[in-house]
Parts: sequence; C-alpha cells; structure tokens
Amino acid sequence: MPFIFDGNNIIGQSAAQARADPAPRRAFLDLLGRCAAGRRAKLIVFFDGDPAERTLPPRGVQVRYSAPLSSDQAILDAVAGARRPAELVVVTNDRALATRCRHAGARAMDWSEFASRLARWLPPSPGEPLKEKPVDLDEWAEFFGLDPDKLK
Repeated sequence: MPFIFDGNNIIGQSAAQARADPAPRRAFLDLLGRCAAGRRAKLIVFFDGDPAERTLPPRGVQVRYSAPLSSDQAILDAVAGARRPAELVVVTNDRALATRCRHAGARAMDWSEFASRLARWLPPSPGEPLKEKPVDLDEWAEFFGLDPDKLK
C-alpha cells in the first residue's frame, strides 16, 4: 500500500525554511526510513520547491520535489494518475487537501493518525528491550496489502 506524505505540511516548514535549515526534513526522512526498513510498503514524500540539498533519501523512501507546482497539486496529480487510487493513503494535516484526495479516490489521514501506527511499526531502539505486543492481523494485512481472510 503506497503512502504519500505532504512533507512540508507535516514538518511545518516552508521550502525556504528547509533550504535554510534542512535538519527537520532530514529527521523526518530518517524516521520514515526506519519505518520502511524491512517492509514492502511504498513511502513517497512530496516536498515543495526544488531540492534543498543533494542527498539520497533513506532506503525505502522516495522523495519528489514539486517545483514549479505546489506539493498539493503534485500530490493530487499523483492520485489522479494512479491506476488504483483507492490503494493510496495520503498523509497530510491539510484538511482541504485530504478532502480533495478522498474525492479523487484515495484514502487520507493526518500525521497523528499515521504516527500512532508508526509507533507500532518502528523497530526498537538499540538497547531497548523487546516488548510483546498483540498482533493485529487485519492491520498488518492492510499495511502489506494482503487478504486478511487468508491469514486466519
């Protein structure tokens, strides 16, 4: 299941601010990279403008810059151009963009909803003891795009 992220919106930083201080953007991409590690989910981040720096994104994370469009328009174009938009999940705190993506056939959630899932997906930090968590097969099936009935 592809996740599309409205990068600047989520980190609360304009393209100009990102050029001046790329640390929040890097931290966000690193977090998504940890999430993508060992998973088949596709994570695509749209940022406004042009690349602030020329570094490779973490493995499993694609980064797209929207210039000359806004990232909102680039995200809407990606949803409109998808073969199966219902399989896309757009993560944004922009309610208007979320509504437009839903009207185009995609699902949408805000960052806090995604972050609550992310906490369960991230591997433990080095030295942190493993905690047993109940396995939610339906959630994992949805995350990996599998038929939940075949897992039971």
